[in-house]
Amino acid sequence: MSERKAVTKKFALDYRRGDRVRKGQILDQVCELNGWHRSHARKALTQALVLKVVRPRPPRPPLYGEAVIKALRFLWAVQGTPCGRLLAAALPDLVPRLRRLGELNVDDETATLLLQIAPATIDRRLSADWAKLTLRGRSHTKPGTLLKDSIPMRTWAEWDDAVPGFVEIDLVGHEGGNS
Repeated sequence: MSERKAVTKKFALDYRRGDRVRKGQILDQVCELNGWHRSHARKALTQALVLKVVRPRPPRPPLYGEAVIKALRFLWAVQGTPCGRLLAAALPDLVPRLRRLGELNVDDETATLLLQIAPATIDRRLSADWAKLTLRGRSHTKPGTLLKDSIPMRTWAEWDDAVPGFVEIDLVGHEGGNS
């Protein structure tokens, strides 16, 4: 189909500028190449140069409302913040069990929506909550280039940590980002 459109576009400008005889020759060529009738080829040649206005598609209404997302956040926290794929696999067992125990108070429609939500949708809807939990700036050490060339590299054969006075120092902050 794309090749037919390419052929039609190639001949369309010549068809528009040509006289009656030239238009007939172009129609014959397009009909032979594409296997169309003359009337269809004529219409395709005239429409090939017309710019089509492409309107953006109106957005679909959201399928999962705030009640579903609120329940999803609760279930996500109960499971220990797993990824959407793991949470979606656990939902068919988790939702009925928590509803039976009275921990999850949702209506039947919300429960049905929770059972059919896709893993990618779970990841998209919980991305803001996931971003709040990520740790940033966990290390206080900065790589230095001044001493890098002056510190000798030791190979595996040169390590002798049984000698008295051997010390290893760890320069990574282990306080969880709260110095």
